[in-house]
Amino acid sequence: MQNQSRWGLLLLLAGAGVHAADIELGATNLLPECHSIGWVSAWVKAEPQARGQGWDGILDEVKWGTPSPQQMVARNWDWAFTDEQWRAAVKQKGEGKREEVKCELWLPGDCPQVRGLVVMSGHGSGEALFRRADLRALARELHLALFKFTGNPMQRGFWPKSLLYEQLKIFGQKSGHPELEHAPLFLYGHSNGTGFSALFPATEGARVWAWVSMRPGTTFQVYQPGAAQVPGLVIFGEDDPFLARPSKAENLAVVPALRKKHCAVWNYAVEPKTGHGPGEKSWPLVLSFLRHTFVARVPAEAAARRGPVPLKALVMEKGLLGQNWDATKGGYQVLAVAPFADFAGDKATASWLINAAYAADWQAFQRDGEIKKSR
Repeated sequence: MQNQSRWGLLLLLAGAGVHAADIELGATNLLPECHSIGWVSAWVKAEPQARGQGWDGILDEVKWGTPSPQQMVARNWDWAFTDEQWRAAVKQKGEGKREEVKCELWLPGDCPQVRGLVVMSGHGSGEALFRRADLRALARELHLALFKFTGNPMQRGFWPKSLLYEQLKIFGQKSGHPELEHAPLFLYGHSNGTGFSALFPATEGARVWAWVSMRPGTTFQVYQPGAAQVPGLVIFGEDDPFLARPSKAENLAVVPALRKKHCAVWNYAVEPKTGHGPGEKSWPLVLSFLRHTFVARVPAEAAARRGPVPLKALVMEKGLLGQNWDATKGGYQVLAVAPFADFAGDKATASWLINAAYAADWQAFQRDGEIKKSR
């Protein structure tokens, strides 16, 4: 695929000489719509009789895995097709119109070598997250780079997955940090940006240390058995209309279903009295999850300049379990948390929490709606 790019480089002084100049890179590419998840869903993933039709909006009440009679295809986002099949569909249907995709990179100027990348779809709240001072402070501490993309061909998810790696290689060359091509990834997607953050690790899990879905637009995007062994956090807003469509019970059943059927190392949280957009109290839980999964999964001696970094495997029994939020009660809830062996509830469906420090933050978030001091 051909594309056109405009490169810009801005060196930012951070803190009156306390830090070396930070690096910010930007590129605007023209990409065809055939890269977008919507196009792929309509023309590649769907069965021949359903291609080009939209989803009818009907799901089953608390029956994950059983499609409604009206929709036998789009419900299942556990996609199993090849890049060759995608290319064949592009050849048949054409690339579609070209649209701008803007990619941005930020990394601390005093970072000798990037140890990991926080990659976020700019869809919804991702744009603001990319520029948050607390995220950049954490990135400086852990030697992380931040990478964001916006534009319809990518921001809700994209195909093929190599499209991201191609962009990271280019940015690695431009920034003087070639390790970006192989650095481990942490993924963030808000609303339909979950089409990126949840789908990507389903096939690229060896590269991803953890992922977040913030207020998924459609929870069947989260149903990704292939991503079960990559730590995942799904955050719902109690008053989000998307959570109530068609019912809170069905949408909140997704993570427990993956826990039970696929031993997923996932957890979910419900932020009381909030809607579809995250607020200031949402971010500390995301940053806590980022920090603790990074320490647990990325080896201290990792050097991405030598190639892909083998991530540390997780042992289910070494984590903690948390009682899931009860939709019938609503609001702030005191949820039991205990080491795996000591948990008194249903171990198969409880939220899996990576360590005691993160578990304490998760519990405080559900009890108080905020984390006053992340551990």
